[in-house]
Amino acid sequence: MRTRLKNRDEGGRLLACLLSHYARREDVVVLGVPPGGVHVAVAIAEELECAVDLLMVRTLNVPQHDPWQREIIMGAVAPGGLCVLDSGMLTSAKVHPQELEQVVAFEQQELERLQRLYRGDRSFPDLRGRTVVLETDAILVGSSMEAAIRAARAKGAVRVVLATPVGLASICEHVQRIADELVCPLQSPAYCSLALWYDDPRYTTDEEVRSLLAPHLQDERDAVPSGWA
Repeated sequence: MRTRLKNRDEGGRLLACLLSHYARREDVVVLGVPPGGVHVAVAIAEELECAVDLLMVRTLNVPQHDPWQREIIMGAVAPGGLCVLDSGMLTSAKVHPQELEQVVAFEQQELERLQRLYRGDRSFPDLRGRTVVLETDAILVGSSMEAAIRAARAKGAVRVVLATPVGLASICEHVQRIADELVCPLQSPAYCSLALWYDDPRYTTDEEVRSLLAPHLQDERDAVPSGWA
């Protein structure tokens, strides 16, 4: 098997081969985690002929008091007010409760803004009794994937499959205990950038996310209101 991929679309087609048993099933919906996961999700959904949508997740970064400090992730938020925190990181980084509250509030607002930007006023698909295939372009942060899994279950998904072309082995091991199934054909034992996995690792823009999803998002009249903004 190749150890590099041309782009996220190729990653999606690779996953579609491994997820072929979910093809053409009305109870299956593919949810891409923006931004990069939407490329993967749409490629899979087109190959498997399944419904596709997105599930927003925002990571929580430790407040930076040093402008040269690299980003350190201390958790993630997902729709419905769901928040997953890395207690060990909060302790080691000595994050003040007020700072945490401010970061959570900001990222929840940003999550809602991006949902409106990407989906407009379309209702979210009904997940009750369905199998959800969660897609991202790489599993590198455990809290964000845990938040996505928990959010899907909170909306009634009976089975959550987490699929990604590439991932960090230790994080894959963590989320495998949370998801019902993990599909990640290319795993690395140590952290590496997307550029080491993808020939084209460019950031997926907001406009790309919107254009990718536009032909696939179901009309709001056909969806069941979910209560997610």
